[in-house]
Amino acid sequence: MRIKHIALFAVAALVSLSSSAAPQGASGEEVVTVSAAPAKAYVDPMMAKRMQGVYVFDDGSLLRVTGKSRKFYADVGNGPVEIVHVGGDRFEAIGQDLSLRFEGAPFPDTVELRNGARHRIASAQR
Repeated sequence: MRIKHIALFAVAALVSLSSSAAPQGASGEEVVTVSAAPAKAYVDPMMAKRMQGVYVFDDGSLLRVTGKSRKFYADVGNGPVEIVHVGGDRFEAIGQDLSLRFEGAPFPDTVELRNGARHRIASAQR
């Protein structure tokens, strides 16, 4: 008998809590999503040298990866954008939806570039 009363009390409390919560979106507030800034990771000096260079896309456009004062930049024709190492052979641009993944060890011969939903592969020109 006692277990039955405890169970009924628990169900009543649960119903009370769920009915008092406002449904999502009911307040009319706009939800804004903000992407987090990529966290910087240590870049091995050898990696810093091996990833820099010029990469050519199938359409003939170029990707230039350069480094200066422990910062790295990617330029796909719109001017250089700072990129940060986020682990492995992956880099992400600061303030933009752009990511790069270098392939081919010890010196990358290809880079996978993602710009939003667009995905492109470039080959190294050394």
